Amino acid sequence: MKYYSYRILFFLIFFLSNIYCYKPPQASTLLDLFSLKMDLDAFNTPIKVSVQVSGLSSGTLTISNLLGENLDFPSNGTQAFPTLVKIGDQYSVSIIGISGASAQQECKISNPDGPIVYPKTVIFISCGKIFYDLSVKVIGLDPSIAGTSPLILQNMSDKITFTADGTKTFAHKVGDSANYSVSFISIPTGHSCIFIPNGSGSGTMSGGAVTLLLDCISVLEIFPKSKVLTPNGKVSIKLSFHGVDPGSCSFDPISISGKNNVASLANPPSITYPSAPDDDTIVITPNSPDKWGSPGNSFFELVGCTAKSLPAQNGNPIHYDFITSSNIRLVDETNGIDDPGCGTGFGSNAFCKSIEKGVQECDSSGSICSVFVAEGSYTPISQIFLSGNTSLFGGFSPGFPDLDSDPSIHPTRIVDDTLSSCGTSFSNFCNAILISTTSLSSPTTNLSVSGFQIQMNLTGDYSTGIQVLDSRTNLGQIIISKNMVFGNETNSSGFGIRAGLIINQSDHVLVTENWLRGGSGRSHSIGVMLEGSGSTLQPIILSRNILDGLVSIEPAGFSAGLWIETGIFEGAIVSENKINPYQYLNPGLISENSYGIIFTDAVDSSNIINNDIYIGNSKNSSLGNSVGIFTQAGFGIHKILNNQIFSRNLSANSAGIIFGSPPEPTSVVRGNNYFVSVPVVIGFDQYIFCGSTLNQEDCVHPISGQFVGDFSNSYGADPKFVDTTEIEKIWNFNLPFGIPSSANSPCSSLYGGVDLSTITLPITAIPFLQTDFYGSPRTNSSSPFAPPGAGSISIGAIESDTNCF
Repeated sequence: MKYYSYRILFFLIFFLSNIYCYKPPQASTLLDLFSLKMDLDAFNTPIKVSVQVSGLSSGTLTISNLLGENLDFPSNGTQAFPTLVKIGDQYSVSIIGISGASAQQECKISNPDGPIVYPKTVIFISCGKIFYDLSVKVIGLDPSIAGTSPLILQNMSDKITFTADGTKTFAHKVGDSANYSVSFISIPTGHSCIFIPNGSGSGTMSGGAVTLLLDCISVLEIFPKSKVLTPNGKVSIKLSFHGVDPGSCSFDPISISGKNNVASLANPPSITYPSAPDDDTIVITPNSPDKWGSPGNSFFELVGCTAKSLPAQNGNPIHYDFITSSNIRLVDETNGIDDPGCGTGFGSNAFCKSIEKGVQECDSSGSICSVFVAEGSYTPISQIFLSGNTSLFGGFSPGFPDLDSDPSIHPTRIVDDTLSSCGTSFSNFCNAILISTTSLSSPTTNLSVSGFQIQMNLTGDYSTGIQVLDSRTNLGQIIISKNMVFGNETNSSGFGIRAGLIINQSDHVLVTENWLRGGSGRSHSIGVMLEGSGSTLQPIILSRNILDGLVSIEPAGFSAGLWIETGIFEGAIVSENKINPYQYLNPGLISENSYGIIFTDAVDSSNIINNDIYIGNSKNSSLGNSVGIFTQAGFGIHKILNNQIFSRNLSANSAGIIFGSPPEPTSVVRGNNYFVSVPVVIGFDQYIFCGSTLNQEDCVHPISGQFVGDFSNSYGADPKFVDTTEIEKIWNFNLPFGIPSSANSPCSSLYGGVDLSTITLPITAIPFLQTDFYGSPRTNSSSPFAPPGAGSISIGAIESDTNCF
């Protein structure tokens, strides 16, 4: 292991002392710039009013607006009035008449009075000899969900709302031979909907009323949520609709590298269909003698499932990944006893009492094993050491009436209260859980720690909740998921590191869906620290986490959500995380120096994509003491894309990205929003926005001419997050009420991102860019709300899919 070196502290002291030589932008210049941006905000810009005509069979239709401007339509199509109109202005359109028509027909305006809305306003006109109703029949809504998260559909200017299955008709009829196109305004949580047949939501009226069929039959939940299956465990798939068709589902025999498809077993599982009232469920049951197959990573994929002959899940496969564990030990502090052979679930010692004993019993079995831990508070008397292929899962009900884990209902807490001699140096961390293994010899064999609340040691100078140490050459992956790690919040001075998670000299680690907080009271408070870890083929993945540094009051120290010391080329992928939200919610947590992400020592590369990064709270007023991303040595190939990097306000000490030295010209730093006083610093050169371009302060040396990489599509806008005191809702974007304006809408800050498919990224990163922080699918949908100089793709940790309303 490479021990911690105080030469890093020396560099930071030197850098921060010399940063006083920078000349921050003058306040008036900066405020003028942002005032100009607000004045030019697209919401206050006059827009075109277009008219769309459909169903006109002959003649010329003439329409007029209240300004006296006319438009002539000799055929169906769309035109715009010449005068632009501002949002909220009074407006109306009327029909003058149809001239030269070979047959009598009538034209009707759906929305003659607008309203004028950004980014475009369309007046819809439908023509015909006869007008017919357009209706939609919806099947597959769960009313318990749709009651509060309704389905809303739109045709032209008409909207209809569904809170349960049924048929509804749009207010305005549609002329024969006129077009209709039904679009989605909102879809209930957890649902997906498709018109049957596919594409039938758009069409042309022809000789009678039309009722469209909308299939919203969706998979709502799959149990067990823990995704851990014992030999006799069952899988239940809950749909949003009662009436699943028995026999409709079948297993897809596809292959996925590193996972076992249970459909390929000699005796594959059975698919069963319970009767009412459970006829909204599909159950997968294992069969002897194969059960769920060999221990390790497994999956199944169902295809063809229907309900009332309609395809479930839009006809897409139902996929479920899980871990097969035929060898388990059960731990329950209330009902257990630490006797030899405990934890098998049978007899007087059915449960072990301590986690350490459960691990010991698993290890002694000599094969892949899992320890299931019931709700409770556990204070280990010795270190929990995972050195082989034993996994830990928390969140089970006391007494184990079932084997389905839910840490939110059954909190499982580990308190590191040891008073041993640990925590004296970088090579002697106090850790509640230590993982050090080279025994994961198959790609389907993982070691997991999941479902725990861990209080790290509060007294050691060097302490962490979980440490992964010297774990290289594994074919299988170490997975840290669904844990909360926290430490001391009391300020005190002294050198040391208190981190939620530390990964030293290890590869092939996935860190996902955790809340990892550093502890206060020493020179470094860190959410996650990586030291000499990761490789191109087996990187460290940090995705969909909350990462928090807390407080360091040492002038030579710092707090950071993520600290990477001695980075390896393509060794870390950082995507879809929220960084430093706890500091954001608690302005009283103030460090001397605060960073979202900091790289020290060599930096060969970085891959930082789709994150929300708060620069943190620093009491030091000089530029560089609160930074989104800080690199000690900028050289290296950086891919920093589509991130929100922000401060609470444009204070003088806030910087977006600081490169200690110029990055490689092949670096790509695009699609980032910098709501900070100085977006980018390279060496001693500051880059601010001159118009929509990053430029040195004199505005004549654009960053594009400095051979430091591609910084295009950069911009600076207030993210306008919704106010909250809940960490679960932090940095959700604000939803405006009434007419959107620059004062209440986040639209102008959300859509500056670039299409990631156009940029060469490590192949190991691609699977972790498909969903956002909440697991919603990522899209490449572009938005008309793109800020000046930026792209048009949703950025940050939450996908808004062009819909910021």
